[in-house]
Amino acid sequence: MENMEPLLPNHLTQKEIIMLGAFYTPGRIVKLVISLINKYLEEFKYKNIVVLDSSAGYGVFLREMNNKNVDIRASEYDGRLKPYLSKITNEDNIFLTNSLINVSREKFKIPETSFLIIIGNPPYNDVTSEYKKGAKGSIIADRDLLDRDLGISFLKSYDKLKANVVCVLHPLSFIIKEANFNRLKTFKENYKLIDGIIFPSSMFYYTSRSTPFPVLVALYERVTNGMKYDYIKKFRFKILDMNKEFILESFNTTDGYINKYPPRKKQIKLSDIGLYYHSFRDINSLLRNASFMDKPHYNGIVVTLDNFYKYAYLFAFKALFKPKNKWLYGNLSPLIDIDYLENKKTYFVKYAIKNNKVLRNLKPERLKRIFDYYGIEDIKQIEKDISSIELEIKRHILSLAKI
Repeated sequence: MENMEPLLPNHLTQKEIIMLGAFYTPGRIVKLVISLINKYLEEFKYKNIVVLDSSAGYGVFLREMNNKNVDIRASEYDGRLKPYLSKITNEDNIFLTNSLINVSREKFKIPETSFLIIIGNPPYNDVTSEYKKGAKGSIIADRDLLDRDLGISFLKSYDKLKANVVCVLHPLSFIIKEANFNRLKTFKENYKLIDGIIFPSSMFYYTSRSTPFPVLVALYERVTNGMKYDYIKKFRFKILDMNKEFILESFNTTDGYINKYPPRKKQIKLSDIGLYYHSFRDINSLLRNASFMDKPHYNGIVVTLDNFYKYAYLFAFKALFKPKNKWLYGNLSPLIDIDYLENKKTYFVKYAIKNNKVLRNLKPERLKRIFDYYGIEDIKQIEKDISSIELEIKRHILSLAKI
């Protein structure tokens, strides 16, 4: 069999790789996708099976289909890859096109009666990330497929094609973050997650410098009922190379307890103690972004005297959350035991004041307000307690990582 390790996108610059989402898939992950669809190839072998990769790249997923007695379709926007795809299937089955425009089975010459399986690693680039907003350009797609992330648009396109089975790679965040899950619209209404294996994004080429995040090998079937978010919360995700499971509802996070976005129109804009905390979406962004700020900022959360301890907790979590499999948690909001924090407020306040430069440099009158509110005598008391405090909260924060 031909070597499964894919050719690297050497024809692209680093900027083009990021703009196009061209992170090419290791052979091991390709084989995993093929193993998940084999049961359908066997069960429906007497039907007309069409296997489509609508973001085919070099065609690494489709190479495995040549000996499966199926009808192959390859769609790829980058015309420079046609010679590679021509080695896999005949030219009539290769479509050099934007797969998100004029989406229909007819476009890809797929009969309405065919059993359609879609496989691959579609691009999943949020146009608001990696480069400054707008630098990636806008997504060009059918109106009903538009989304700020190409990956969501591709999932919607699979529903438009009425695929019977979908087995693709996408960020775990697409379905475990409720706001993202709801953006899937008709896809979540018509498909159900059957199997899911999580692996780190660091397995992709050209990602060594980025913060690893969890990617899902997702197997979906077209069904009549679709899936609700509660189904995802209870889903038992497998983890590559680990005899453990990731179950969303088993984690307690700061959602609904600690605000993570700048104030809206009618909310307080100025802090009563002159402090702000950089906004964040999840653990990965918390780790990447700044923490306390002493001036208002367009990305700043207003920190008040009464909620200061919560952001002190986030600062400690940012510094001390270093489990072995940290990448697994990247798309979750920060983990928390609320009862512990409420009982140990001063621990986190002391830790933050001792270790954060912005807090250490606060004007004495502001620092005194914090001390008085949280029952702290002075900086000497913090110096005296800090060693034992840091050891305890470090153990506690690490205990929140259950995998």
